Amino acid sequence: MKLIVVKLNDRVGDNSDFVEIDINEVNYFDLWKKDSNSDKVLAFHTSKGSFLALSTLKEAHSAYCEYGFELYDRSTGVNNQRVKEAKQHKSGSIVEFHDGSTVIVRKKIY
Repeated sequence: MKLIVVKLNDRVGDNSDFVEIDINEVNYFDLWKKDSNSDKVLAFHTSKGSFLALSTLKEAHSAYCEYGFELYDRSTGVNNQRVKEAKQHKSGSIVEFHDGSTVIVRKKIY
């Protein structure tokens, strides 16, 4: 199984900070905390370095945008390749996917 993760060390602030690792390369995982005010995040430790699980929408968007994901509002990332249609809904939109599932977003996309 492949995981998209972010480098724990030596980040440069662009998409190269996000890498794909194979679960079979992981020596161990634990909870890592940047400082006393931070939340704990799952960390994967491999022979190639240590990596953090994605923990924010910003990180997820950066890692997954090349796969067609877009942030539709401050709490929802949508895979545009899976969208069947979008309809007006109150102050936003209802996004319907090819499998029939839906999500309500604040973005007006109709």
